[in-house]
Amino acid sequence: MRAVDKAEVIFLVDNATDSLSSNPDFVETEFASHRRRGMPWLSGKCLCCAAHGLSCLITTRTGSASRTLLFDTGPEEWVFERNVVRLGLDLGQVGAVVLSHGHWDHGGAMPRALQMITMGNGGHPVPTYMHPDMFALRATKSADGSLRPMESVPNVETLSGNGADVIVTRDEQTLLDQMFYLSGEIPRVSHFERGLPGQCRQTPAGTWEPDELMPDERFVAVNVAGKGQVVFTACSHAGLINVLTHAQARFPDVPLYGVFGGFHLSGVTETVIPETVEALARFDLRLISPGHCTGWRAVNALVAAYGDRVVPSAVGKTFML
Repeated sequence: MRAVDKAEVIFLVDNATDSLSSNPDFVETEFASHRRRGMPWLSGKCLCCAAHGLSCLITTRTGSASRTLLFDTGPEEWVFERNVVRLGLDLGQVGAVVLSHGHWDHGGAMPRALQMITMGNGGHPVPTYMHPDMFALRATKSADGSLRPMESVPNVETLSGNGADVIVTRDEQTLLDQMFYLSGEIPRVSHFERGLPGQCRQTPAGTWEPDELMPDERFVAVNVAGKGQVVFTACSHAGLINVLTHAQARFPDVPLYGVFGGFHLSGVTETVIPETVEALARFDLRLISPGHCTGWRAVNALVAAYGDRVVPSAVGKTFML
């Protein structure tokens, strides 16, 4: 993973919208972005839509070269397309797409995202990285033992038909001239991070089996010169501490600088908030940007422990690192 001069992160989809809270100088809110691009007055007709899900556009720059990666697409095409258009973005520069794991709220808009990318790049196929285990039908088990199925992520045929050059792999690799790192499967080493309780998956034989550890989840990282490694963890089903431990071990000579994404410390995983907040201290992060599935209780706990280092994400926000 080569060091890049700068990185820009734009949140296309997130659970929250927030253009009123104060932010550090390296963050531009959705309102500020609209004004910079010429919006003469505030209007709901210009604004993005928050939704349960996550998608971010990551652009790295080194000298005159830039590379852009789309990390997840959010839950459905209407939200994704609306937000991209209202943010005035050109997806034709996207050189690769990564789906972090096989959940609908991260991959539901992939077909439309691929269409928008290929319409902007002259029809060239888009390298699209998928883990082989993310295509199975999944469900959550309720208290009475019944299963609640989830919408599956688009299959290889659907993705290919919409412009993807699908790469199905478990392996770690660098992408886009080594400016991005895509992890392999994340080792589970912490004692308190136990995945997503109650999740099951359907086997090829049609039976159901436990699927709480979600081995298909992976993270993306970039190395920003003068700062260090910035990690993008879309949902942290592997556990935020496991994600950061693996990132640190994989690049021991590159200090960890920041982490973006959903930390999944809401709902059934709220019980591990104290352990997670305490364990986070050993990484000495300069930027902690919770969003999506992190939950307000965990965000409050993070702010209490780490103060101004915590800058939550929101739809339409741009971080310039």
